[in-house]
Amino acid sequence: MKEKILALSEQYYNEVVTVRRAIHSFPELAFEEKKTSALVAKTLAALGLKVETGIAKTGVIGILEGASSGPCVAIRADMDALPILERTDLPYASQNAGVMHACGHDAHTAMALGAAMTLSQLKKDIRGTIKFLFQPSEEKAPGGAPEMILEGALKNPNVDAIFGQHVLSNAESGSVGFRPGAMMASADELYITIIGKGGHGAKPHLTIDPIVVASHVVIALQTVVSRRIDPLEKCVLTIGKFTGGTATNVIPHEVSLAGTLRTMNEDVRKQAHKLIDETIRGVARGLGADYELTVVSGYPTLVNDESVTAFALNAAADLLGKKNVFEAELFMGAEDFAYFLQKIPGTFFRLGVCDPKKKNPADIHDAHFTLDERAMVTGTATLAYLAAEYINKHSQ
Repeated sequence: MKEKILALSEQYYNEVVTVRRAIHSFPELAFEEKKTSALVAKTLAALGLKVETGIAKTGVIGILEGASSGPCVAIRADMDALPILERTDLPYASQNAGVMHACGHDAHTAMALGAAMTLSQLKKDIRGTIKFLFQPSEEKAPGGAPEMILEGALKNPNVDAIFGQHVLSNAESGSVGFRPGAMMASADELYITIIGKGGHGAKPHLTIDPIVVASHVVIALQTVVSRRIDPLEKCVLTIGKFTGGTATNVIPHEVSLAGTLRTMNEDVRKQAHKLIDETIRGVARGLGADYELTVVSGYPTLVNDESVTAFALNAAADLLGKKNVFEAELFMGAEDFAYFLQKIPGTFFRLGVCDPKKKNPADIHDAHFTLDERAMVTGTATLAYLAAEYINKHSQ
């Protein structure tokens, strides 16, 4: 099986590249992935898979049935792009101004299709079912994963384990990384309004300046992490937006702040919510202002199943050689693959895509982000091998 998967992944490389470049050239934002999902559905149907479309608006499911009944494994790929103006000068650069596949989802989708191409040639060797989940809206909360789950993506047949991957721009092309347990953070959005009393900029004593109050709030919120959360816990609180005022000589009535909270622990997450409210209330009212706080709960902490991750690490080492497998680092970014892992065991792993000949590659979410397409052979083979091996090891 190993040799067959490696050979087929190499054989389908050019097709995977073609698909990736096509998707890259027409990037689509969350829940708008109509061209992408149409391409995915057409490719899956041509392989003889059962295809379901319109899942969570633009999601697609492909079902590959093996030679006999057995466990069901899912492979997930996300399809959406980011609202970024591409600056790569690639011949297949985005034709949709202001939208770019700057996070590698084009490659994720292409590699999952590559795995479908590979495994469709090996149906006689598979004792179970493989579901390919092509998910919309990973980049924008509330995400496409919970909607796909709600619409039955993990049922009929019931999925026993799930695998997903994400490109890693600072790891060498062709390497893969695994980490058991918590791997990525939860992500909550914070929306704060500081309500003061507006007036003339030359008469501040007759006003309650919300810009000054909001400035104190921004500074005070940093103490939530530095002085009120256990320093051994991982927590990030960033205010990324500060909006207020219309003129140099006018003190506005109110100021708006927006930010993000990231944690690796659900108890710390709840504690931070309470401390954020407490801190804003104390500062604002202490300076004579009022406030409003809205916390929009986003993706939960991504926690890889320890047993499935151990299996995946060993299988990847067998497929690629131990030297090409590394321990993935904790990352305070968030991923809605976490919702799948709350329902069924699985693992989310990293795929190195850095061309060793290039220095200081652009990171994901950068307008200059590119990847070494040869890494897609590794990604395709790893997805296919993990799914096939898991089924065959757990079939009766």
